[in-house]
Amino acid sequence: MKLKGGINLPSKNSEAIEEVLVSPLSTILGEMGRSIAKTQQALDRNSIETQIELSNDVVLKDYGLEATWYHIPEVDIELKMTLSMKYEEERDSKNRVRGYKRVLNAAPLNASYSSLNSYAAEGSSVLKAKIVSVPPSYRAVNE
Repeated sequence: MKLKGGINLPSKNSEAIEEVLVSPLSTILGEMGRSIAKTQQALDRNSIETQIELSNDVVLKDYGLEATWYHIPEVDIELKMTLSMKYEEERDSKNRVRGYKRVLNAAPLNASYSSLNSYAAEGSSVLKAKIVSVPPSYRAVNE
């Protein structure tokens, strides 16, 4: 495989790069959700640490200061990607093929993928998703 500038890549490397870029759509969306949750946790921990510092400071504790809390109320996601469907074998306990399961794979539409696969941008898909925070249920709050 030849990249811009005449650089040759062995086919093993290009296959490895392609495997990293192509993932089931559920994996991509799951990772994005986990990343957003980790970001919210980091914001919350920072506010807690700030409040502890304010409460323990000899001078500031008498002023009744409170830490600022930040909240990610919603996230709009727009991904430009290529989508492909593949079929995975489903086997029984005797290792016989019993059927095929469809798996929707997605790859980000970027320069690396386009170069490696001679992919035209006109064939891309756009996935729009919205992740919205909701308050905990009444039962969870009281337990």
